[in-house]
Amino acid sequence: MRLCNFIWLMCFVTLSYAQEEFTKVDLSFRALQEAIAKKDTLITYVSKNYKCSENLSGRIQYYYKENQLKLIKHTYQQGFARDVYLEFFFVENDTIRLKTSISEIIRMNTLYKESSQGVSSLSAEKVVEVIEHVLFFEGNSSVGCYERRHGEKLSQWDADYFETIPFEKSNCQEDVEDIRFKYRLLRKAEKKLENYSNRKPSCIFHLW
Repeated sequence: MRLCNFIWLMCFVTLSYAQEEFTKVDLSFRALQEAIAKKDTLITYVSKNYKCSENLSGRIQYYYKENQLKLIKHTYQQGFARDVYLEFFFVENDTIRLKTSISEIIRMNTLYKESSQGVSSLSAEKVVEVIEHVLFFEGNSSVGCYERRHGEKLSQWDADYFETIPFEKSNCQEDVEDIRFKYRLLRKAEKKLENYSNRKPSCIFHLW
């Protein structure tokens, strides 16, 4: 019985420490984003783009502070529907610490109303659900996954409120090795792709 209690205690301590570390790194990531939004003069960036086909193209933005890479913002379109995807790679000491992806799901809700006179009517309103999924790289081999989501009428969507919603531990939705490979590919693009310009963009996958 004592052994079971000890094992439970160690698991609790480990999970608490991992949560604290995630919160600490996530706060650094949010602070960097805020500095970028406020156009902090200590932060510089370069933009590069690529195009592999009509169904796959993207833009990569690299943000630096004191000549050290801090953030990669990757926006890309993929598929015949030309869906747009956004992901961030937060970097500390030249090592990936967070990979964040944000998705929006917009649907139409149909509302049925009946007045006191017995007259019925139908109307529709847009509802948006935003999902933010984060991979936290705890060390060389371990990762933790966290998620937060919120749905609201599009006309009442509050981005500031969404930022106050805490993350919860979740199942990992992406293969970790695939994410590591993509990160290495984006780092190669940092050195080899031409700067964002009117030149015809090349394909990022030619860099591996």
